[in-house]
Amino acid sequence: MSEADILRGIKDYFAIHEFVDKTTFDRHGERAWQFICPRLLHTILVIRDEIDKPITINNWKWGGGFSQRGLRTNVSHIVSKKTDAGKLYLSAHCMGKAIDFDVKGMTAPEVREWIQDNEDLLPYKVRLENNMNGKPINWVHLDVYYLERNPKIKLFDV
Repeated sequence: MSEADILRGIKDYFAIHEFVDKTTFDRHGERAWQFICPRLLHTILVIRDEIDKPITINNWKWGGGFSQRGLRTNVSHIVSKKTDAGKLYLSAHCMGKAIDFDVKGMTAPEVREWIQDNEDLLPYKVRLENNMNGKPINWVHLDVYYLERNPKIKLFDV
């Protein structure tokens, strides 16, 4: 599937403001698609097509509380908190290679299980956050960071 085909397909389900924060959207508008990795877009497109349920990433434009679940920039609150001491911070979110999301009618563990059960549908390797401090995370973090040694679906804890 070409990048143009992926972008056309993803727009059937998502608008760019769902992948970026208000600051990025206000400055770049539709051009902000350039900041989101095509591998990530292709992967979430396949998941959305196959799971056939609404997916929420950012919802700030509709007055919701999610604004940093897609691309994170140097002025994003989450990033600025982590770089105050001048530490290097290379989150997949900062590179347009990660999203956090919810699927309507499914819990995050159910979505992670669905992804694992359907790994053959996915066009790329993915990483999924699983537990935080030993407890299942109640949202889905998916990224397309690539490490050759990783399996198709890599669960990791934070």
